Amino acid sequence: MAITWIQDRIAVRAGDGPSRANVRSTTDLSSQRALLQRLRRAFHTLDRERSEAPGKCAELLELPREGRRERLERDSTFHTWGVCELLLSLAVDTADPADSAHLAALALTGSRLLDTQQHVPSVIADLQARAWAALGECRRREGDSEGAEEALRSAAGCLALGTGDLLVEAHLLEFESRVRCDQGRLGEASALLKLASIRYREAGDRVLCDQALAARGEILQQIRPF
Repeated sequence: MAITWIQDRIAVRAGDGPSRANVRSTTDLSSQRALLQRLRRAFHTLDRERSEAPGKCAELLELPREGRRERLERDSTFHTWGVCELLLSLAVDTADPADSAHLAALALTGSRLLDTQQHVPSVIADLQARAWAALGECRRREGDSEGAEEALRSAAGCLALGTGDLLVEAHLLEFESRVRCDQGRLGEASALLKLASIRYREAGDRVLCDQALAARGEILQQIRPF
């Protein structure tokens, strides 16, 4: 099987920079304390932003669709993790592909405006990878195969800059599998779902692991119907 976009980006991420063990070995106690303080501030900020997000999203979505992005870009009160996270959640839960794509695009726009002094860039990259996957899934459902492939490449690029979150990786592997299935590349789709199920199992999510395996079983039935 040819190397996939997601696997290729994982390989890039794994090969970049010094080993984590070496980084940890040179970290002194004072820097560890500074990191702990930063994390505490980040968690406090995150809690506040999440509590404010429903009201901010409602304010944004009350505007005419064509004016939402401009308002999002110029009003810094929307530049929060909570708003981006909630917009992405709404995109995933929205059945209509056009509405879902609009929300995912807003989440992407907002994520690019987040303050990297308050939010770790690799965590932002995870959010962007998920948003690109949501946008790509909308394009796929609307029959835009080129747009879905473009979103997949963008999601893979963000994944390479992310934290290595197993659930994010597995989610993107599932998305790539659906793209490959639409292209008739069933063998690749099956292999991607097998890898996704492994990642879900490693992350401790048995439900999603079983769902990925069930989807793989359906593909295998198409490859070997008897």
